[in-house]
Amino acid sequence: MQLQNSPFIVKILISAILSLAFLESGLATQPLQEKLSKLSSITTDFSQQTSRDREVFYGRLWIEKPNKFRYETTLPWQQSLVSDGQTFWNYDADLEQLTIDTLEHDPAKFPILLLSGQSEKIEELYNIGAYTDDKHNVYNLQPKTKNHYFTSVTLVFRGDVPESIVIRDSMNQFTTITFSNTDVNADLADDLFIFSVPEGVDLVDQRVIAGDS
Repeated sequence: MQLQNSPFIVKILISAILSLAFLESGLATQPLQEKLSKLSSITTDFSQQTSRDREVFYGRLWIEKPNKFRYETTLPWQQSLVSDGQTFWNYDADLEQLTIDTLEHDPAKFPILLLSGQSEKIEELYNIGAYTDDKHNVYNLQPKTKNHYFTSVTLVFRGDVPESIVIRDSMNQFTTITFSNTDVNADLADDLFIFSVPEGVDLVDQRVIAGDS
């Protein structure tokens, strides 16, 4: 996907930059909470692109409430980000390196948790605005407390199905994750959210390091 060839994505980015279409926070919160509360799981293909280098990554994503996800990049290289809601595994297949840590339930570090967490808490953390066209509902979330990870996240829905996420970071760069072949509310196996450690990998367990410090 090329950002410059997608009028709708460009429209989202311009609106996020100018913050003109996202001023009615109180009116936007309840519709977003209702959409998120309807989602118990998501299975989807994705493409991911940043405005900085325009390189496109492809993969597959599984999400299940609460706070479970498996984010697997397949091209141009393989990486797996997996969590069962408590433990977080980050595996780089090319480097044969696995990092294990405790999952921080913080959407500032993992924006994907916005789709897998507790929707009723969103109002506490974000100022929310929205606009709607004939096909999409667009919600822009701006953190109430400044963080070093992103300045806004835009969630795009077609009906009740999430279609994309646009993340604007503190350097004013955008990451766009676009979903396709999306299935919602299917039953997912528990072991999908547990990473099986391959033999011979370089293992870094941050939980042990933190415990020793």
